[in-house]
Amino acid sequence: MGFVLAVVLLAGLVGWAARATWHDMKQLRRSYAAVENDAFHLSEYIEASIRDLQETILRFDSRKDPSDRARFLSKGQDLKKWISAHKDPLTTSLEGELMKQIQAAFEVFLARGSTLMDERAETGTASPASTVFDTSESIAAPMLGLCRKLSEAERESLAQFLEESRQSLGWLQRLLLALFVLLLSLAGIVGLSIYRELLAPLRNQLRQSRAIIQRHEKLASLGTLAAGLAHEIRNPLTAINVRIHSLKRSLTQGSSEHEDATVIDSEIRRLEGMVREFLRFARPAEPKFVTVSADSLLARVQRLLAGQLEKGSIQLTLESPPDVWIRVDPQQIEQALINLVQNGAESIGRDGKIRLCARAETARLAGRARRVVVLEVRDTGKGISPEVQKRLFDPFFTTKEEGTGLGLSIAARIVEQQGGALQYKTELNRGTTFTIMLPLAEHNPDEPTTQDSPH
Repeated sequence: MGFVLAVVLLAGLVGWAARATWHDMKQLRRSYAAVENDAFHLSEYIEASIRDLQETILRFDSRKDPSDRARFLSKGQDLKKWISAHKDPLTTSLEGELMKQIQAAFEVFLARGSTLMDERAETGTASPASTVFDTSESIAAPMLGLCRKLSEAERESLAQFLEESRQSLGWLQRLLLALFVLLLSLAGIVGLSIYRELLAPLRNQLRQSRAIIQRHEKLASLGTLAAGLAHEIRNPLTAINVRIHSLKRSLTQGSSEHEDATVIDSEIRRLEGMVREFLRFARPAEPKFVTVSADSLLARVQRLLAGQLEKGSIQLTLESPPDVWIRVDPQQIEQALINLVQNGAESIGRDGKIRLCARAETARLAGRARRVVVLEVRDTGKGISPEVQKRLFDPFFTTKEEGTGLGLSIAARIVEQQGGALQYKTELNRGTTFTIMLPLAEHNPDEPTTQDSPH
């Protein structure tokens, strides 16, 4: 859940960065469009137009040509319209206020310029050029003064625009870099997610499948060999056992010969047990599936072994498991559990604890995620060394002086036959936990279970 939240959060950051970048780009485009539209050069155009109108007044005074007066009025109206059109799209409020003042002052300029030309036309005499020039300068002075103020405001606005553009470009550069890093991070997280959710499980499953195939190949070949040897050994053992019993009856109790016969009888029984174990390994019985509660299985194992383990000061405890059910062969699963408990007791030796518990959880089993029941056997023994772990499930591998090395192999085969998996975790000098993972079953009250009739 946390991983998905991190991906969603990072995707949100990428989206926000992209939106901010798009907004800044639009703002820069609008600003540069303003530059291209001469938004910072209005004063120059107005001042040049005023100078042109002044020259028209001087030409009219010198020539008294009515076309000059008409040109003055026409150009004046054009400039008036132009000022009105460029009054609003300005960058600062100061420039807007100055344009309003220029618009009002221009009305006065046009009126006074037109009056001056009318007066000069009525007199019909030529006045000194300097007099008419001074008069036109006094008429244009308010306009030109406002144009200078507007020019200063435009320079300040342009400087401010350039500074803001520089800052925006710097921010945009950092934002794009952050966006690039976020995209790389998101790609890395998505790649890691794909690896963790798809590739890693497939790789682990392939590794486990290879290990299971290798183990099954070993089991198949060794099983065939064990079956043949067990049959060949069993017949002579039976004959020897009959003879030794007959011999013991003819020997005096307490004699050295009787004691020798007793030892031979004990070793023969041990060999018969090994032969039975070989046959169980070579030809495992088909499981007889029954829906059973985990509680009943663990409770039965505890009742069978608790008294025996107490002799070595080993406590076998059962945590109250939840009401979970599995569909298995109860006798075979109990056999596997008993084997795991006995291994834990041998690892402890004396003075320790073995805990039995069960729980339901979601885990990967048979290559897919599903609801499972975990039967757990946890001991406080010596743990398993890395060297032993490499061969832990190999048939006939044992660290015990009198063991056959088939206990864990048989337990693993039993669990796998019933659709489960046998796993373990170990820590040196702290203990080992074996877990039997089995599919969770739905309990049908009408179906017979091991709680309805003992097996």
